[in-house]
Amino acid sequence: MVGWGNINLFDFRGRLVHGRVCVRLQAPPKGCEDRLYPLGHTGYSSSGSTSSSVDEVDTTIEVEFEERFSDKTVLFPDTGQMEDYARYIIKLDKGQAPSPTPSPSPLTTASLAEMAQRDPLTPVAAGVREGVWRARQGCRGVPDSLPCLVEAVRWASRDQVSQLYLLMKEWPPLSPEASLELLAGPSADPAVRCLAVRHLDRALSDDALLQYMLQLVQSLKHEHYLHSSLLCLLLRRGLCNARLGHIFFWHLKAESELWPRREHILAMMEAYCRGLGAAGVVGLAQQVTAVATMARLAHSVRERAEGTKKTEYLKGKLEQTEYSHSLQHLPSPLHPAITLGRLRVSECRVIDSARCPLLLAWHSSGDGTPHPPAVIFKYGDDLRQDMLCLQILTLMARLWAQGGLELPLIPYRCQATTRDQGLIEVVEGAATVYSIQRVSTLGAIQVDSSQLYKWIREKNRTASKLDQAIDNFSKSCAAYCVATFVLGIGDRHPSNIMVSRDGMIFHIDFGHILGNFKKKFGIPRERVPFVLTSDFLLVIAKGAENPKDSQEFQRFQQLCGKAYLALRHHYRLLAVLFCQLVNTGMPEVQSVADVSYLRKTLAVGVSEEEALQYFQNRFHEAYGGAWTTKLDWFFHCVKHR
Repeated sequence: MVGWGNINLFDFRGRLVHGRVCVRLQAPPKGCEDRLYPLGHTGYSSSGSTSSSVDEVDTTIEVEFEERFSDKTVLFPDTGQMEDYARYIIKLDKGQAPSPTPSPSPLTTASLAEMAQRDPLTPVAAGVREGVWRARQGCRGVPDSLPCLVEAVRWASRDQVSQLYLLMKEWPPLSPEASLELLAGPSADPAVRCLAVRHLDRALSDDALLQYMLQLVQSLKHEHYLHSSLLCLLLRRGLCNARLGHIFFWHLKAESELWPRREHILAMMEAYCRGLGAAGVVGLAQQVTAVATMARLAHSVRERAEGTKKTEYLKGKLEQTEYSHSLQHLPSPLHPAITLGRLRVSECRVIDSARCPLLLAWHSSGDGTPHPPAVIFKYGDDLRQDMLCLQILTLMARLWAQGGLELPLIPYRCQATTRDQGLIEVVEGAATVYSIQRVSTLGAIQVDSSQLYKWIREKNRTASKLDQAIDNFSKSCAAYCVATFVLGIGDRHPSNIMVSRDGMIFHIDFGHILGNFKKKFGIPRERVPFVLTSDFLLVIAKGAENPKDSQEFQRFQQLCGKAYLALRHHYRLLAVLFCQLVNTGMPEVQSVADVSYLRKTLAVGVSEEEALQYFQNRFHEAYGGAWTTKLDWFFHCVKHR
């Protein structure tokens, strides 16, 4: 299989296509290699080397339609005509004699309510679909059953499609989860998508809409035509809310090289920029130019600078007007409400990593205001997966708060700017666990576990501040223990875990998720469900000698259990958000099989008591097997000293 493509038989005006049409092919889907390539991979790249993907070559085919109706205009029926036809069909059905073969009873309201909460990763069975369609009138009493009804429709049947349109005309309000599922589901019908967008518009404030922006931008790929109700919603909200519009633009910019039809995404960005007006476009253009300058700098540092002299090379470049002019006095690409001043060249550096990320810092734009957050520019990494994890972490914190659990997180800002570049906010005053441990030789080699507690105590010298810092640490640690377990986040070495001065712990770098853990000689490096080492337990127990026997540890374990059970109630939402990003090019969200990892970690399909016992067993594995984590951390220290 070289590639796949599809076209609309009717154009955006509803007219039947005729004549010659050029179809651009896309790369074959992931996870179906045995069926797609029964004889092995075939194809070629533009360089002549063997390739299993068409990502590197622009492949198109030309299709010619018969000119039978070239002298006439054939139009697709509009919504009004479909509804009139549905009324005609219903009237005919009522006048028909009853069938001698009794049909099965339609599903009850209770059954429909259960169907509405089904696992979105599992398609509705063929036999059940018939029952859902027969119960279509009762579906309006369970509004969130609409995704099941849409899946039950036979889309080749004009009778069923027209009746669905009539039903949807007065459909009760949908939950955001159901609306998002419709936008990600198997149906690409414009009327269904328009209904989902209409209900999202009514249900979500700007802040809530911002929470789902990553998925909504991806959903634009599934629209039949450039003009759509979803695009109109995002443009209208984005032009009325500067922060929402800023993030909408940069999400589009990051996808511009990956969009199925590039002329469409360029038109979307142009529409947003035209709506901003001249003054708004100037600031946006400065940001785009600054990011392009950062990319040139990063490339130059990687290609020309020598080992230990990379930071000196960077500072020398930043002193040159060619680079400094476009990097100063502009709105921050991460915080558009903050204006960046002059570069603090003395604090800019190249981070010691294989990709050579750049850390850039600025003065404030006015007197007396604090310095804006420093920024890390990464070149060569796809940060969209990091954006997804940070989005889900923010959502988890909101879901916990709605359930009465105070579990604070620090979801720092992160924005991909292209498929392999992006910006990350630096959290002021935070340090990695590794940098805290390496102050002591015994701490660095994982023999002394007290360095983290000593560091927090040093930063919080009064008793009240220390108690608050330990409380912050315990709650945020519980949040990240549950979140990293549920999301299957791997590569949790001490350089990927940070602590702020006020005791808040947080994780960074989400390159391995959904159980895709690193391996060494075929053996997974993560041998525990999540990180809970003696360093953490000592802080939670306020420095007690036997932290596992302390009351603080018991309360911490109970808090983790409550946080876990709270997330189980929102499995459907989490699964839908991940499913919308399948096949978008994210390295570890390639198929529904990847997303099914959530089903395992959230113990879907068992009782709450069984699920809690499952989590408690994983919890005991985490602190019981913490020595394996400490061993991994020891080798990390040896490698990076």
